[in-house]
Amino acid sequence: MTTDRPTRFDELNLSRLNLISAVDQADVNEWDVTYEAQGRVVRVRCEALPKYAVPHGLDSDVTAALINLYIALEEPEDGRFSVSATALIKLCGWHNTGKYHATLRQCLERLHTSSYSVSGGWRDHPRGRWTHAKFHFIESLDFSSADSSGSFDERTMISGRLADAIVASIRSGYVKPLDSEFMLSLSRPRTRALYRILDGARYDPQRPDERVDTLEVNLINWADQCKIPSTIPGNIRRALASPHEELVKRGYLRDVTLTGRGRDQMIRYEFVREFTPMDPALSRRFRSYGVADGVARRLVREVGPPFLTESMDRFDQLMRSGVLVVKKSKAAALIHLIQNPDEYPYPSAAPTVSSPAPAEPARKAARMEPLLAAPSVRDEFLGLDLTQAAEKALGRLGVHYRKLLTVAELDRLRHALIQGRLNAAELLDEAMGAVARLEKEAFAQRLRAQLPAD
Repeated sequence: MTTDRPTRFDELNLSRLNLISAVDQADVNEWDVTYEAQGRVVRVRCEALPKYAVPHGLDSDVTAALINLYIALEEPEDGRFSVSATALIKLCGWHNTGKYHATLRQCLERLHTSSYSVSGGWRDHPRGRWTHAKFHFIESLDFSSADSSGSFDERTMISGRLADAIVASIRSGYVKPLDSEFMLSLSRPRTRALYRILDGARYDPQRPDERVDTLEVNLINWADQCKIPSTIPGNIRRALASPHEELVKRGYLRDVTLTGRGRDQMIRYEFVREFTPMDPALSRRFRSYGVADGVARRLVREVGPPFLTESMDRFDQLMRSGVLVVKKSKAAALIHLIQNPDEYPYPSAAPTVSSPAPAEPARKAARMEPLLAAPSVRDEFLGLDLTQAAEKALGRLGVHYRKLLTVAELDRLRHALIQGRLNAAELLDEAMGAVARLEKEAFAQRLRAQLPAD
């Protein structure tokens, strides 16, 4: 595996507990797994509607995509998201065809209707406690459709809300890096699911900054972890054989060894040492300034975590003291400081109330201000075709207007942008201006009036 792939994130409870069965097809409506972990008894149950069966296979791609969509939307407290079916299919790494539109509809319905119960195994990491959780992965789901059957097409917009337990965990930073490009390059859904399970199992749930390079598990217990519906050792080995072979061939696993006999068989996984992902705490701090994950990872490789932490501390101190004034983009200002540290003063001790503020820092702040100007919103759309521009505009609008625009209105808006009847750059410029002026409701009302009828 190479070390410069773009890395996204996975929520640690989900990857550790594994709520998606690592099989390509499932025909069971429920599963119930109980095991002991670090002195605790953990019970995880799933109940699904008979027409859908338990979440399995490609559902793992959809859950990974929704987690990263939610993070990209700046982790709204209410857990809501809006996205076009086309954009979500792209996040899943699938081809944009009618077959995958139908598959996406079924996956979302299964994740919305299946219920989960976790007893004693859901980690509330900020409080250092193990809790109980009951939820549907997607608690609410709405979408636009061209017909009464609810089938997805190129215009379909999707709105939904992630489970409160998942939202709280992500917002608290209980996440781990996920090499989604590598995961989506794997050939079969069960291999992708096993990769995600293995990658989660490498992390200590109580010390998520630590990873292991070897993992040894009982074969029968591992089948429970992977939600493989069999207790026959031979069937389990055959179900895992192909994913094992591909993960070794692709360089994620160094070796897989099976020892013992019958139900006492053990699997030993040896992982290939690879680039150490960015510390989740550092990643969360970068995101608080609006720095994209890809940019943050490049900076980690170039200058290392200690210098970045020191630079962010320095940035905060300069802002608090008024030496550095940022009017538009914290991300641009922080990156400029990191890349040009000698152009910025080092903060001194905070002045007392009676001490007059020195004139030099004020002049310095004024001199630095041109460096902090953010690029125009319109610059973000240079070189994009109409479809790409529409997806970018809708993604940005979703952060601020998800409660004000219905899926039907988003459907019509996306269609108008793709047809060129509305300009994406101009629309987003006006929308962000309304956000700054606290006029979102008025803008949404004007936008509705502009939307052409079908």
